[in-house]
Amino acid sequence: MKVRINRDDMMKISLFEKITEADVLDCISDDERIVFIVKEGDIGAAIGKGGENVKTAMEKFNKKIDVIEYSSDIKKFVRNIFEPLKLEDVWLKKFNGKLVVYVRVHPKLRRAIIGINGKNIDRAVNILSRLSDAKNIKVISEPRRELRRGPGGRYRGKPRKFDKKPVKKPTSEDNIKTRDKNNGDETLKGESLDNISENEKDNK
Repeated sequence: MKVRINRDDMMKISLFEKITEADVLDCISDDERIVFIVKEGDIGAAIGKGGENVKTAMEKFNKKIDVIEYSSDIKKFVRNIFEPLKLEDVWLKKFNGKLVVYVRVHPKLRRAIIGINGKNIDRAVNILSRLSDAKNIKVISEPRRELRRGPGGRYRGKPRKFDKKPVKKPTSEDNIKTRDKNNGDETLKGESLDNISENEKDNK
């Protein structure tokens, strides 16, 4: 993993390592903040007890300081980049040979993830692309749909299921004898009126 670091950022890394005694892999800075990416396992040393090291670095650089823990696991690294914001899911896809990271977030966090004019997501993509094979991040704030293969090999959303009870056709066995308590007559449920009339004539 080779990262090009300019002379100004090298000086920042050197000073930050003296303050924290953490191993810094990369540094990205802009007008507002400096982001230090530290070796996996060095996040505690970089931050310091109660955030003491970060506070000292902020005073030295006169800027906001972010510390991110590196991971060779791209999914984990992406989660670390967006900390303390929580990602609901992270997955990878390849398009035309390029690795793209998809992150699903709660709709209320979408604005914080992307930032004003896309500043936060652009910074995240820059960090990720410098230290991994992934070159882009796509943010999704809707539930992930289950896909199934439809006609022509295309994928489409899983159809909704409705609980519909099957209608049972009445049979001769379903005829139930009911007795009229008022007159004591016995009839068959489902028997036609003509048959009832014929039965009455026979009884007479």
